[in-house]
Amino acid sequence: MRTFPSLLLVASFGLVHAPLAHADDTLRAQVVDLLSAYEEPATAAQLRALGADVGAELLAVAQDTTLSHTRRAGAVFALGYFPTDAHRGWLSALATTEGGDSLLRRKAVYALAAGWGDAALLDLGRALAAPDTQLRAATARALGRIGSPAAQDTLRARLAAEADPMVRSTLSSALGVTK
Repeated sequence: MRTFPSLLLVASFGLVHAPLAHADDTLRAQVVDLLSAYEEPATAAQLRALGADVGAELLAVAQDTTLSHTRRAGAVFALGYFPTDAHRGWLSALATTEGGDSLLRRKAVYALAAGWGDAALLDLGRALAAPDTQLRAATARALGRIGSPAAQDTLRARLAAEADPMVRSTLSSALGVTK
């Protein structure tokens, strides 16, 4: 049998999942319903109002490949509202593992920035150096939202090395630099 190292790596981080059994189907339905809004995504307050188990349910939704891509992306982003070590580890693996779903990786960098700020700079720095130009641009925007001196230093360092004009423009914008 032929194996693919990147698929094994992704599977080892728990990024590929079949549907999981859920003790509370009502909570699942409520979370999925909130994640259904495209124009107005679920807020942290709306999700927190669902109870203490919502963070775990969001992770299960994010990992459930039988759900729509949009709902999964919303769940990935919303994990930033529930900053736990387990969520950070999963988001970091998602954001920095090459070959993963591009949209989900971008949502992961936004979640890391929102939920962990400067504590996620190492993970965000790795995403900022990824081959995917859209991921680099999203990471630049996420770092710009953090806005700390350390995040600004990370952006400046990447700007000095960045060759892609679109990403350079995004880095400059995140730094507040105008042309």
